[in-house]
Amino acid sequence: MGIGEYSIKAEKRDLKVSPNAIRRAGNLPAVVYGKEADPVSIQVDTKIFNQLYRQAGESALVALEMPGEEERLILFKEPQHDPRTNEIIHVDFYQIKLGEKLKTDVPLIFEGEAPAIEEFDGVLVTNKDEVEVECLPRNLPKEIKVDLSRLTKIDDVILVKDLKLPEGVEVLDDAEESIVVVTRQREEEAEPVASEEEAVAGVEVEGEKAGEDVEVGEEKPTEETSEGS
Repeated sequence: MGIGEYSIKAEKRDLKVSPNAIRRAGNLPAVVYGKEADPVSIQVDTKIFNQLYRQAGESALVALEMPGEEERLILFKEPQHDPRTNEIIHVDFYQIKLGEKLKTDVPLIFEGEAPAIEEFDGVLVTNKDEVEVECLPRNLPKEIKVDLSRLTKIDDVILVKDLKLPEGVEVLDDAEESIVVVTRQREEEAEPVASEEEAVAGVEVEGEKAGEDVEVGEEKPTEETSEGS
C-alpha cells in the first residue's frame, strides 16, 4: 500500500457545540492526537468517513487535510458505536511519523480452500483473524493473506510463524500461536439402547418401589368408623 492512498478532510470542532448537534448536522466528532502532538478536537463528514473506513479499516494510512495546516498522516483508532444502531458516533485519529516505527493490528485475509475439508470431511477452525505488527509506516500492510490450500490433512495447522510477511514487517504475536487448523467432525454420541433383560429388570425394580409405601413393622392406618347412627 502506498502512502497517501487514502485521504480525508476535516475541520476543527467548536467545543461549544454538543456532539449530538454535530451529528445531527451530518458530521462525526473526532480527535486527532499523537506522541508529540497535542490533541485537537475535529469533525469530519459522516458519510465520507463511513465510506473511507469500510475501505481503509484501522490498518491503512490516511492523509488528514485540515485548513491552514500541514497534511498529517493518521490511522483510524477505537471507533465508538451507538449500542442501539451500531453506527459510529466518535473516532480517534492517531497521528504517526514517517521515520518512526508503529505498532498496530492488521487483519488476516483467508484465501483458497483447504483440501482436507472435502477429502476428509474436516472442519476449519479459525483461532485468529488479525495479528499485531511493528514496522515503519511506509511498510505497513493493509492486510496479510493466509493460504488455506496448504491444509491437506486432518490436524494440519497454520501458525503465526508460517505467515508470509512483507519486507520490513515484524509480527509481535507468539510465533507458535495457531491461526487456523483442520479438525475432525464431531460424532454425536448415540444414547445406549437397553437390552430386553435390562428393560424387564427395570420394570420389576420400579414395581418394587411402588409397593414400598409403608416401612416394615409399621401399621397401616385404618379408617375410623362410628357405631350406631
